[in-house]
Amino acid sequence: GGGWLAAAKAVAVIAAIILGGRLLLRPALRWIAGSKTPEIFTAAALLLVVATAALMQAVGLSMALGAFLAGVLLAESEYRRELETDLEPFKGLLLGLFFIAVGMSIDFAVVLQHPALVAAVVAGFLLLKALVLWAMCRRMPIPLPERAVFVILLAQGGEFGFVVFQSAAGAKVIDAAAASLLVAAVAISMLLTPVLLVLADRWWAAHLRAALPTQAEISEPQDGPV
Repeated sequence: GGGWLAAAKAVAVIAAIILGGRLLLRPALRWIAGSKTPEIFTAAALLLVVATAALMQAVGLSMALGAFLAGVLLAESEYRRELETDLEPFKGLLLGLFFIAVGMSIDFAVVLQHPALVAAVVAGFLLLKALVLWAMCRRMPIPLPERAVFVILLAQGGEFGFVVFQSAAGAKVIDAAAASLLVAAVAISMLLTPVLLVLADRWWAAHLRAALPTQAEISEPQDGPV
């Protein structure tokens, strides 16, 4: 809403976050890690995420986008494994709060009034994404037994869709009823994913594995030390 100047500020802030993160974040994390204090290390990572999100909100962009950029920067550092371990408890708690908030935002009366539309949306985007992913995995070095799992895992809707739909509803791009339908469709696709994985595994076990050549057993004694 602020014209070209606001757009330039937003682009400048995103560029500063990415470039500054690449140039300054790793030395800063290395210096903080030298203190050998896990609490300071965890607090610094959380501060980076909160500060980046607040900075993005200050220029009129989404806090979720800022948190996403901060997460990408942390994931590219050499301390990503340690950070992942330290932040695991926060991740579980905040994911739980996030999904509770998403569920509370759904107008189930609207969803129950249009069950056929919700089912059509779920089936439509699952099928569309599955076709695109299947075409991709044929071009990628993915073994045939793993292609079905690759397609099913990535065909579901993503958590970031919830953020996009809520932001769109808040900005009056779509109405609340449409947001509820779309959020419900994404959530249902996530619920269907484990079921589809089980069905694919059973189908694979029943039909395809029998057609593959069996591996010959190893005749040599296997008693080497590990």
